[in-house]
Order: sequence, then C-alpha cells, then structure tokens
Amino acid sequence: MQPDKLIPIIQRLEEHDIMYSLGGSGLLYYLNLVESINDWDITVNCPKQELMKVLHGYECLELESGDYPFASQYRMSIETYHVDFIGGFALYAEKGILHLPLERMGEWDGIQMASPEVWYVAYYLMGRQTKADLLLHYLQNNACKINYSLIEDLLNSTSLGHELRQSLISLVIEAKSYK
Repeated sequence: MQPDKLIPIIQRLEEHDIMYSLGGSGLLYYLNLVESINDWDITVNCPKQELMKVLHGYECLELESGDYPFASQYRMSIETYHVDFIGGFALYAEKGILHLPLERMGEWDGIQMASPEVWYVAYYLMGRQTKADLLLHYLQNNACKINYSLIEDLLNSTSLGHELRQSLISLVIEAKSYK
C-alpha cells in the first residue's frame, strides 16, 4: 500500500487545521523497518464530530474504543482505504492511563509522520513486542534523532511501569551522551 490514497484525506485534515500524525505500520515502513503496511493509523486531537464533518463523503465506521489496552477517546475507520483514525490516543499502562502526545518527527510525501518514541511506547503497552523492539532498536541506532525532551515528558507520567520507564531512561542517556 502506498500513501497516494491518503493524500486527499490528509489535505482535508490540513485544510481544517486538524493536527494529525501517521503512525503504526506506516511509520515502521517510513523508517524502513518493515516491507509492507497493514493499515494506516492516523492519530488526531479533535472532537469526533469535527473529524466526521471533515470526512464527509467517505464511508466511515465508528470502531470500538476503550477496550483494554486501548483507552483512546474514539476510533473511526475508512475500511476501503484501510485507514483508522485514533482520537485522543491513549493506552492503559501499568499504573493508569497514559495519554500519548501527538508528536511528529518528519514528513513523507506531504504526510506528517508520528514520533517513533511515542509509537515505541504504544506498541510496548499494546503487547506488540516485535514492533516495539523494531522501534527501540531504531532509536538506539539513531541516537542523534532521539527526541529526548519528548521521552522526558513521557517519563513524567506516573502511569508507566518500571521496565518501560527503565527502557526510556536508557534512551535519554544515549541521546544525551550522543550530543
């Protein structure tokens, strides 16, 4: 799947000043960590009704949201395009709900790409260890690209468990030693 079908959708989001980022397998593909894309996961920070207005004309389905480990406000899908929108991206962590920031790392064909730090944490909390490990290794091997202030913000959350916290601390130490 190539991002060309996403461009009209992305343009609508941008025309309506909806902040978004593309994560999930699209991010893994962008970083050359996988060879194919399962679907397009787009995180947004806007009310569901606002997103529905922007997507008028597309056949959108509301998907179940909030079932463990997911704690996002809502999920919408355009199934024919394999696009899932996640509003208010959040996951259950060891000690509560972790609200994940809509942080961007770059642009791919005009599409804002999500932060690998955020998606490392997300995949870790989802129990998708293979994908989490891919992003962790990417971050470890690209210390100059690590957004350590973002990681420090994540570390300020009281909901993180010990193991995830230690993993993030290691990335901050690596990033700071690289500078």
